[in-house]
Amino acid sequence: MKTEIWESDPFTPKKGQLLATLDSEYRFQKGDEVYFDDAPTRLKVRIIDVRVHIKGDGAVHREILALKL
Repeated sequence: MKTEIWESDPFTPKKGQLLATLDSEYRFQKGDEVYFDDAPTRLKVRIIDVRVHIKGDGAVHREILALKL
């Protein structure tokens, strides 16, 4: 499933900077901690929201809001 991980503000769940786009069947959940090892410095984020979008043609993608730790 196409997955976009977005940085979020800690007080308002709004999309900020796009951190990553990937294709994964992993079931991301609120509270998961994700590490990005390919960044110049190791980046750690916590998932605060998962939004699944289903289009009329059956295409599915999700947006994940994450808080930098």
